[in-house]
Amino acid sequence: MNQQLRVMVVDDDFMIANLHGKYISSQKGCKLVGIAHSYQEALTILETAEPDLLLLDVYLPDHSGIDLLRTIRLQNRRCDVILITAAKELEVVEDGFRFGIIDFLIKPFDLIQLQAAISKYIKFKSMVSTFTKLDQGTIDELKKLRISESSSSPLIQKGIDMRTLERIKKSIIHSPHPLSAEQIAKLAGVSLSTTRNYLSYMVEEHVLIEEQQYGTVGRPLRLYRAIN
Repeated sequence: MNQQLRVMVVDDDFMIANLHGKYISSQKGCKLVGIAHSYQEALTILETAEPDLLLLDVYLPDHSGIDLLRTIRLQNRRCDVILITAAKELEVVEDGFRFGIIDFLIKPFDLIQLQAAISKYIKFKSMVSTFTKLDQGTIDELKKLRISESSSSPLIQKGIDMRTLERIKKSIIHSPHPLSAEQIAKLAGVSLSTTRNYLSYMVEEHVLIEEQQYGTVGRPLRLYRAIN
């Protein structure tokens, strides 16, 4: 890729935005084309800046970063996005995936991690521009440069959706006595197989205690209660 990568920073924190902007400007192969501190300012700059890559924070004063991402997609802008989020916002990351983010950075992160994410994207763009044919091998190579397993959150790797997790957890917490997987699935409105997967995860994470209730015949009944 001979052309410089055009990068735009969107962050409501002026100090952080300027720090990231200066760092991007110092990187070979990158050109900073704009810094915005709000949703509306970002839309205005996008009209003329035409970035290849957006470094986008979730928290903005007028709308969320996800709102901006949604608008970009609705406008069919050819712009990739690295989403900046906090660990407690995993449901936001899920929304980011739906709108095609190429990578994400979990706060707090350092400039080395930022450099790694940008370098990976530069390599991705370079490969896209040099491939002359599309086959499975090409696709597999490009996929390696999308979100890497090392940067994925443990919940995402295990297929855990935060909203489903909270729904199941609330069903258990609000019960005065231990519940079976069947009871929890019915209360949460989730399939039994999905409920069992989430219960196993919560037991592993020491959120729940699994107990066994023995009857006169058959297998013991597994019951679950929240750890106080």
